[in-house]
Amino acid sequence: MKKTQQIILLLLIISCNKIKNTEVVNKNQKLQPPTPSEKINWLRNSKVKLEINNDLSHQKGFECDSVIGIDYIGFENEDFYYPINNKGEFISTIKKKQKLNNEQFSNLNSILGNRKTYEHPQIIGCYEPRLGFIYYKESKVIGQTQICLSCAQLHSTARTVGKVYGSSINDEARKKIDNLRIELGFSNGYK
Repeated sequence: MKKTQQIILLLLIISCNKIKNTEVVNKNQKLQPPTPSEKINWLRNSKVKLEINNDLSHQKGFECDSVIGIDYIGFENEDFYYPINNKGEFISTIKKKQKLNNEQFSNLNSILGNRKTYEHPQIIGCYEPRLGFIYYKESKVIGQTQICLSCAQLHSTARTVGKVYGSSINDEARKKIDNLRIELGFSNGYK
């Protein structure tokens, strides 16, 4: 009986040490901060006219009068948003807007319209867009694109390749788009 008590005592001591060691490891681990979330509101006082053209294709290239890059938070919980809603109202979380020059727009179009952009994509599932592009023609919004650089995914009202309106992109394309983000002076697109 005494031997059984000693074994039980030994097991109890070992299990207590494991629990104590686990607590120390957990205290020393740096936890990732929660993803920042802002309450999404729509600015009713700054409306634009929307005429989204679903025939636009980055692969074919398309003409527009101007392209505005948007540095914003385009997600709230599990929902994600373009910079402009279907009523023509801007999202309230825009940090900065920057007009793209012709070379920058051509570069963006060549990235989003290239089949190689979508070969061997990164597969990460956060989708928290922080980068957007708005395409204008004759003072009307004809298309929008939203991009999450953290998970290398995008959605666009213009087709990217074939009949697809977005997808996961590979690391090389993500780096090219990130270089454009830096060139535009936007905040870090990664979480």
